[in-house]
Amino acid sequence: MHLLEQLILNNLSDYPEWSEYDSVVLDFIRSHTEKRPDMCVEGCKSLVEGISKFVYFGLDSDSQAMGKWNNLSFRDKFEKCVVVLDLDGYEEEFLRENLGLILKLGQIRNERGDISHGQIYPKSAYSDVAFARFIGLWVEGLSYFLLSRYIALKQIQKTTEGESLYNRSQFEEFDGYLDGLHPEIEYISYSKALREQDELQYELLMDNYYNE
Repeated sequence: MHLLEQLILNNLSDYPEWSEYDSVVLDFIRSHTEKRPDMCVEGCKSLVEGISKFVYFGLDSDSQAMGKWNNLSFRDKFEKCVVVLDLDGYEEEFLRENLGLILKLGQIRNERGDISHGQIYPKSAYSDVAFARFIGLWVEGLSYFLLSRYIALKQIQKTTEGESLYNRSQFEEFDGYLDGLHPEIEYISYSKALREQDELQYELLMDNYYNE
């Protein structure tokens, strides 16, 4: 979990609540990988679930959804997280392909989890160390991508809301205009690609659009 841990530690000044991931969840996963692999898998599930919740409510202003969150399935929570990350192209497709694995991770946790979750011992199946490590590596990469994308989107929000002359609805209108000029681009939003790769050109075009 070194890659994810470094990302968390490098951004604690902006997101101090992430300290819980490092000091609690990651420590739990590491400490149980060898001796109790099923508990390690359970910790991985909790990590993805917690990050999904953080990302969703950090990027979505629907505060009323907070009360309904706990009633959602693990898969639905992750899917909501994917939606607010505003991905497209292969990035979105690749992340959505993980939905099946997310569902499977929840099933593994329910069937092989600890006795505190109502499991009857002896269990019919146990995870071994190699499988726990495999899931840990997958969850680390997934979590790293989710949080990295979240950081990038928050940075864009700060820039557009703090320094721009235009509000969010104007950005959405202009993005729709740009995308409409380039319908031949199928796997990625033209406006998004331009904003990320040539922000100056994007701003010049936007100024021209609203000041013609």
